[in-house]
Amino acid sequence: MATFELHLSPSETSPVMIRTEGELPEYGQVWIWDMLYARVMHELGDCSEARELREQLELWAVNMSSKIFQPFDHIRSKGHLDIDPKLKLGEVSGPAQMVRLEIHGAAGELPSIRMEAGELSRALRARIPLALAQHFINANELFAKELPIHILAFRKYYSDVRTPDAAESLEEAPMFAIQKALEYFQSANRGTVQ
Repeated sequence: MATFELHLSPSETSPVMIRTEGELPEYGQVWIWDMLYARVMHELGDCSEARELREQLELWAVNMSSKIFQPFDHIRSKGHLDIDPKLKLGEVSGPAQMVRLEIHGAAGELPSIRMEAGELSRALRARIPLALAQHFINANELFAKELPIHILAFRKYYSDVRTPDAAESLEEAPMFAIQKALEYFQSANRGTVQ
């Protein structure tokens, strides 16, 4: 089991603090993020915060997707790994709300996420996937290169299959993202990416 505690300030300019406990394999990070993103989008429903979250992620993913095969140090030095220019990770100054994510799952099983968030504003709820994505990006080059493809797959799913507020999207959207990313990287390895 792994646990992530996110401390979110109501101020958009205040950093988000993330404390981790336990181990989460690098390859599992994208699964966890996909499930969290689908959940947050479902909970937000059709509101301006959900649209802004999607827009921010999709803009970053479109820009980053053309760079995923470039040297990682070059990508980092150009600032392409900053998923949201307003988001900073670090110590929170002033009052903050805590979100606790508990990740459970045995080897060979899909992980599950338990989220304890209390009463959060929509704006704070929308910061959760941004902050966790930035945390994983900072720690894992593979996650940073895979995430744009997953976000673009979510965009396709939400546009062509189901909206985020549909109950089925909670399970289907992450699986769709994983499948599309797998297809993309298999094509890239064969040299047939279009």
